[in-house]
Order: sequence, then C-alpha cells, then structure tokens
Amino acid sequence: MKKILIATTALIATAGLAQADIAISGVAKAGLIYNSEGEESTRVHNEVLLTFDGTGETDGGLQFGFNTNIIIEDNGGVANDDTTVFLSGAFGKLSFGSVAEADEVAGLSDIGWEGLDVDDVAEALVGDELEDILDVDLSHNVNYTYATGALTFSLSGQLASGGHGADNVDSYAAGIKYSFSDAYVGLGYADHGVGIASADVVSVFAGGTFSGVKVAALYSDASLKDGLGGKADAKAYGLNASYTMDALTLSLGLGKADYDGVTDHTSVGIGAAYDLGGGASVHAGLAQVKSPGDENLEAFPDGAKALADDKEVRADFGVTFTF
Repeated sequence: MKKILIATTALIATAGLAQADIAISGVAKAGLIYNSEGEESTRVHNEVLLTFDGTGETDGGLQFGFNTNIIIEDNGGVANDDTTVFLSGAFGKLSFGSVAEADEVAGLSDIGWEGLDVDDVAEALVGDELEDILDVDLSHNVNYTYATGALTFSLSGQLASGGHGADNVDSYAAGIKYSFSDAYVGLGYADHGVGIASADVVSVFAGGTFSGVKVAALYSDASLKDGLGGKADAKAYGLNASYTMDALTLSLGLGKADYDGVTDHTSVGIGAAYDLGGGASVHAGLAQVKSPGDENLEAFPDGAKALADDKEVRADFGVTFTF
C-alpha cells in the first residue's frame, strides 16, 4: 500500500508538468579592499559567483522554480550563498528559503565595488539588520508577495526549519509599495519577539529617478522592550543618490542612526563605476563609518548589544565581469 501511495503521489506531482528550464549566469570579481581598523589594512579580494535559475510551468499555468547562488571567495571552498524555491500564479508568489523580509520593501544601494556597508547604518532597523543589536538570527525563510498594477503587498516570517536556528524567536513583517511614473513610496512594519524581549519597527521608503538622478530614501523607527519594564527607542535614516553620464556612474550614500539619544552612528561614502562594455566594469568607493560603543546603549534592553566603538575609513577598488 505504501508503494502505491508513493507512486500515486509522484504521478500527481509530475502530471501537470509542461516545461522546465535551467539558466546559469556568473560574476567574477578581483580587486583591493582597505579598512583603517582592520588587522590587515589592505588586502586582495577575489570571488566567483555562479547563479542557477530554474523555472517551469504546469499545463494549468502554475509557475515554479528556484534560485541558487554558489560562491567561491579568495580561492577558498565552495559555499551556498542563498537558495530560494518559489511557487507563483494568480494567487501571488510564495517563496521559501533565502527570502526578502517584507518590511524592507525598497532597500538602499551600497557604495563601492565589494560594498563598504554605508547603507547598513541607515538600514540598521529594517529587515533582519536588528539582529546586530539583539544578537539573534532574524532572517525570514517564508515570503508571500502579491502584485496588482502599481501596488505590491508582502508578508514574511521566520518559521522553524532544520538548520535555521529559529528557536525562541518570533519574527514577522509586512510591507506595501506603490509605484507611479518613475517614483515609488513604501511602508513597512516588523514585529520581533526574542524570548521575553520584543521589538516593533515602522519604516517609510521613497525614491525615483528625477532629471537623470536616481535617489532612494529610508526612515525607520523602532521600539524595543526587554519584558521586564525596560524600554528603548531607535531611529535610523539614510539617502542614496546616483547619476549616470554615458559609461560613468557617480554615487553618494549617507546614513545615520540614533540609538535612544545616541547620535554618533553615521556613515558617508562616495563611489564611481565605469562600464567597459562586454560585461566588464571598474568600480571604486571611499567611505567613513562611525559606530557607537556599548557604553552608549545602557538604556537598551538587557542582552542587547551595539557594534564596537570605532571610526573606520573604508575603501575598495576592483573590476567586475558578468557572464
């Protein structure tokens, strides 16, 4: 009987299959990274990223697929750099694995070639970035998105799964985005529960392209509680702008975070990229990132932490090849 059930299930799963395709693309990078506070202030970095996209459609019009990124960095081992499986149709799109947190409806771009984390300051409270403060994994593994016309609505959450480490964490988010002409606005909300502690985050996004200048802005407000009566507030905001002239793109990034009255977590960076054609480009970036120390966050809930007290100068320069 068990064999019959297994065979019947396999037939049902494959009967509606109409077609399936797998596409492979890649990115190769090589260059230099500088950090004034690093053990080695300047180091060589190289990586290869292979992307596998599988798509299919049933006779009934149901789309399904996966996305897997495989990365090899600095001549090291091969690692999975995010995998997502999805199912979509008239009902929307349901994704599992490495998914976007629904409250981060429109993130900011980073500055530089490999990325100098200028955007991380502005995005410190949205998506799963609060895990840097709460010291727990807040990444979501299920996302539902429905789009109709200019409106996109998303829900996401962290559900327990093998190897995900979701024990004692309840994290959910919702987001909505409206696009019009060359601009957009968005609103996000996240609710994180970590043991008896909790965090509620409201975020507002806006951006667009105006006279050739592409801009994106973010503001977020978080309320943290430790379950024992302790409370703390945090705010973060940032701006990213870029302008393209023929093959040259110039960019600027700003970020600031206020942790319960501490306003010295800031970032500023400038970048440039030149398109050489044929999938090759040259990138460079320069930034300063300043973070508050633990002593500045005594009002935060018990167990919360901050990044180390530092004022770093960061830079990178390298080439990128796409295939």
